[in-house]
Amino acid sequence: MLASYKYTGKKRRSQLVKFESNPEFTRETFTLLGGAGGVRAIGLGMLLAMTFGVGAVNVAQAADAGNTGNGVLTLADPAYTNAVLPGDYTVVCTTGGADAVSKFRVEDPEGNHVGTATGGTAFAKHIKFTIAGGGTDFVEGDRFVVSVAVELGAATNKVVEWDPDAVDGTERIWGVSLVDLEAPDGEDVSGGLALRRGDVILAGQEIAWPDGITDDQKAAAVVELEQMRMIVR
Repeated sequence: MLASYKYTGKKRRSQLVKFESNPEFTRETFTLLGGAGGVRAIGLGMLLAMTFGVGAVNVAQAADAGNTGNGVLTLADPAYTNAVLPGDYTVVCTTGGADAVSKFRVEDPEGNHVGTATGGTAFAKHIKFTIAGGGTDFVEGDRFVVSVAVELGAATNKVVEWDPDAVDGTERIWGVSLVDLEAPDGEDVSGGLALRRGDVILAGQEIAWPDGITDDQKAAAVVELEQMRMIVR
């Protein structure tokens, strides 16, 4: 009896792309954005996203209506650092008292601890502000919300992996990678090739979905690809 073998070699474009009307129209080259703290790697079948510059950052603050303390939070100018994230930061009193005694836990929009602010002292991690006590001291649980809205600027013409959870423009699908490519830390790499528009038919099982993607996010991505005339089957 003859032995049988299963080929498990490198994925080929023909496995991903089942139909392509005109490669000169459907394909586009790209530059992969340099890694951030390590190598950035993409592979055949990964969904890609364009990166954008920052057009404007708008920051506003509001004290909780139920606060006991009547002090104020005053934003600096500018009111943010390069690490700022879009969304609502919470500033919650953990130790009550007057200035120099009161302490406030600062969390980013994802619930991560950014740092501890002290009454009467400038705080400058992600967001920049100073809390000044009033006639009635702050008590534990008093809170402020600092809202950050980031307006996208122009496209950088540098591509990264698609992130359905992002809010910086990379939650929008730009294309589907047709190559394996790596960009070292901080060093952009050209030579990428991607499907950008149809008419194209893709094999759904060959799309390299990001880890942790939900069924709803995958379904939304398929619709987005269809709007680009790339059908997933």
